[in-house]
Amino acid sequence: MTASVVHPQAPWALRLLPPFPAIAHRILALASQEDVGAQEIGALIKLDPSFSAELLRFANSALFSVRRQVTSLTQAVAILGMDRVRSMATFVALNSMVCRSVRAPALRKVWVHSVVTAIITQEAARLARLDSEVAYTTGLLHNLGTLGLMSAYPDEYSRMLEVSNDFGFDLLQTERDLFEIDHCAAGAYLALDWQFPDQLAAAIATHHDQPVANPRSLDSLIKVSWRLTDTLGYAAFSPARDWAYEELLPFLPHAPHSWLCKSAESAKSEIEAMLAASPL
Repeated sequence: MTASVVHPQAPWALRLLPPFPAIAHRILALASQEDVGAQEIGALIKLDPSFSAELLRFANSALFSVRRQVTSLTQAVAILGMDRVRSMATFVALNSMVCRSVRAPALRKVWVHSVVTAIITQEAARLARLDSEVAYTTGLLHNLGTLGLMSAYPDEYSRMLEVSNDFGFDLLQTERDLFEIDHCAAGAYLALDWQFPDQLAAAIATHHDQPVANPRSLDSLIKVSWRLTDTLGYAAFSPARDWAYEELLPFLPHAPHSWLCKSAESAKSEIEAMLAASPL
């Protein structure tokens, strides 16, 4: 059962965060409508040059193996599908918000961790017969609170990460000590404030909880997926516990033909190929 999330009062630590870009809100709202067409979405995307460029680059990547180069936004939307367009809109909007204030190395670690988690969550969702595109978006945004706190307090948050990593402090508790909120609660707040689905907010809120065996819900799946990302060498920051790759696999649905169930080396090779096609 998916946990419910109650919209909290606005935390002071997020009051300096820039508003979610209006163009991204419009794209997300339009892409969520059942009767909207690729041409209509493409016309709206044209209003944002950076998003247009990322969408075309992604549609032409090896991940989709198109025979001819995709040159129109309408064609790109049709190839990617509305769910992936929503994921991309969120990704590009958050990147434009955060990159203005956060040092590149720290931000890139979070982005790579997020993209790898998205890929793993999507694959795991297929095994669990859950919506794989919703899973991809959830994996991509599970550290939304980290990005929010980094954007609002780039210097303070970066120093906190350094101290936590050097001395082995508990990350969530250190966040609460300094900002009176941890990145799980901060992410859930932002997801609800920006009118993302409740299911997404619930998964963000609980992603640091202990994983459960054979998960059949999105919020359970994400708890395993980001830890698998860490074991493959893509951790955004030092974890509270070092899990082994083989130790986490039993928490996933059984699937003998999945690359997730291969060795860590094989899985990492698959990830590297997919990362090359991701919008980083």
